[in-house]
Amino acid sequence: RRDMKRVAKRIRKGELLLNDPSRSFVKEGDLVKRANTSGRSVKYRFFLFSDVLFYTHKSSAGDYKIHEELPLHMLKITDKFTGAARKTNRAFLIRHPRKSFMVFAADEKNKNDWMEAINVAVNKEMERKARLEGARLASSAVER
Repeated sequence: RRDMKRVAKRIRKGELLLNDPSRSFVKEGDLVKRANTSGRSVKYRFFLFSDVLFYTHKSSAGDYKIHEELPLHMLKITDKFTGAARKTNRAFLIRHPRKSFMVFAADEKNKNDWMEAINVAVNKEMERKARLEGARLASSAVER
């Protein structure tokens, strides 16, 4: 919870992140995002929480302004390359109904760390959503 408060202070309107008591901070760091349309590459600060991935840019005020919010239950990541080419690459795809794009990590270890953290967070969020839905269905069956 202390990490959440520390991180929320650095994000513009970050106090809203604290509204969900089940949300926790997982990871933050810089990744270079390549735009699908223009092919332009821009460095963003990514913040991974237990239920959402944000990418932000540093404002002139020194805080991080949210560029996009991607709920994890609809997010998928895939390694951009397979086979031998994958070993030398630091790119992976982030796919979401709202936005899909390629990101580049500083190196392969950083890429693997991000991919693992995102996959673990997505899986935990999907399990949490399934438990909530199961509880909702069970309570509605009892009410009948």
